[in-house]
Amino acid sequence: MNGAAYSQPAVGSGARRRVQRPPVWRQYLVLGLMFVGLGATALRVVQIQVVEQGHLRAQGDARYLREIVVLPQRGRILDRNGQVLAVSTPVESLWAEPGVFCAARDEWKPMLGLLDLRARDLQAACERREGDGFMYLKRRLPPPLAEEVLALNIPGVERQREYRRYYPDGPVGAHLVGFTDVDDAGQEGLERQFNALLSGAPGRKLVLKDVAGHYVESVESVEQVRHGEDLRISVDQRVQSLAAAYLEKAVQKHNAAGGSVVVLSIPSGEILAMVTSPQFNPNDRGTLKSGVFRNRTVTDVVEPGSTAKPFTVAMALDSGQVGANTMVDTAPGWYRIGGSTIRDVHDYGEISVFDVLVHSSNIGSAKIAMAFPFDRLFETLQSVGFDEPAGDLPGEIRGALVRRSRPIEHATISFGYGFSVTPLQLARAYTALATDGELLPVTLKPMPEGFRPRGERVFTAPTVERLRAMMEKVATPDGTARKARIPRYRVGGKTGTTHKLVDGNYNNRRYISLFAGMVPISAPRFVIVVTVDDPRGKLYYGGDVAAPVFSELSGDLMRLYNVPPDGLEDTRITGVEGSEDPA
Repeated sequence: MNGAAYSQPAVGSGARRRVQRPPVWRQYLVLGLMFVGLGATALRVVQIQVVEQGHLRAQGDARYLREIVVLPQRGRILDRNGQVLAVSTPVESLWAEPGVFCAARDEWKPMLGLLDLRARDLQAACERREGDGFMYLKRRLPPPLAEEVLALNIPGVERQREYRRYYPDGPVGAHLVGFTDVDDAGQEGLERQFNALLSGAPGRKLVLKDVAGHYVESVESVEQVRHGEDLRISVDQRVQSLAAAYLEKAVQKHNAAGGSVVVLSIPSGEILAMVTSPQFNPNDRGTLKSGVFRNRTVTDVVEPGSTAKPFTVAMALDSGQVGANTMVDTAPGWYRIGGSTIRDVHDYGEISVFDVLVHSSNIGSAKIAMAFPFDRLFETLQSVGFDEPAGDLPGEIRGALVRRSRPIEHATISFGYGFSVTPLQLARAYTALATDGELLPVTLKPMPEGFRPRGERVFTAPTVERLRAMMEKVATPDGTARKARIPRYRVGGKTGTTHKLVDGNYNNRRYISLFAGMVPISAPRFVIVVTVDDPRGKLYYGGDVAAPVFSELSGDLMRLYNVPPDGLEDTRITGVEGSEDPA
């Protein structure tokens, strides 16, 4: 080659390659952006943690926390021996949050069959409760069924523990105990009277829910639930059951409209039994019809009829002007007072005051009463409680004892017409005859063994002793209450048969049959009053209709309470189909 020669640098010649670096300003830009980002993040954290903390927490709580009510368990009602008369058992109620539940309509189907619900009814409920936070789906379900529904995981469906009232003895004593409504609030009887004691107070707690709307955790208790207190009463449910059975037997046998039985313990004044017919079952709300569930032993009045005669006789004996052997002329079986006539079933002629009570002579009673000022008799009836409530029971009324001025009214109230009392008032009045003349307060509060309240003296002890001898004779074949007798025990009492008031007038074909008595007569432990309303059979006298109930119940009482016999020489009961005397 001519001229110049082509040559390459030699390898390893030591030549260096020049590297170009980025500008320094870029580094500062990146660092600046990082610091700005960190500062903005820090400012946002401060804003969230300090400025917006309350608002955001409230939003979170609104989405995931809810305050729910914790319902109290209602207290029990117990008899004197601790037997349960009313108790609240746990049940489950299902409810839903409408906003969540109603948006999940496609998931309702398996639930509808389990709860026996219709989709259109739920849809209507959703429309009504739109915007609300709560709606019931089904209340008072058995817990297994509630669990089955919850297992379907339908959004917004939750459970609430509630309680259902249950009455183990059903109709027995239901008029006294009463019942509650669907929310377990007392509506009648003791359930209503002592509702505040039995109810307790609900509590509140916060719970956490998951994304499906189900509550998964209890967060805290806001207010502690206070469960209801138990109520123990003086009633002996064994006696109550027996009284109800014998009363129903008599009502059915005599085709009667109803009746009642009251049993008082002597000398404590405790109410051992208080039953009414017709019955109702508080466990079956289909039987809770107006007028059926009132306690007629304290809400309804009757004219006591001849059961009031012992008080007329007691007034006379206490005066010292009349003795048990004082003679009274009842011939010829009728007695004219003004334009009215009083009659006896038989012409008893001239009989003693003792026999006036044994034969239940209206004429004899009227003549004894009219030998004294009217005010004397009126005040005697007042003194045994015929013008005031006997106790403090729900719906109790005071009866009707009104001062009269006409002679015929003076006569008629002496044998129990012209004024009205409740069965409980009549039972309480007889405590003055079952003691030594002291009228006892009656109570539903159980008292300790041997308790004796301070009574109010209304008659002298000798007067009561003579009266009890008369009332014992009433319960013999010579008296009107032969069917009240029981084997091996001496009993005493007084029958009554009154015409029933219908639309303000006496109906001569309709009656109320009564018996008021005590057992054993030698040292009374119990006072029993039986009324049977409107018996429609062949028999309607108190000695035929009400006295047998007393007899059957008294016999069982003697065995239940181990009362020693006081009449071993008399072991027979006289069986008689009819009574000759009306009262």
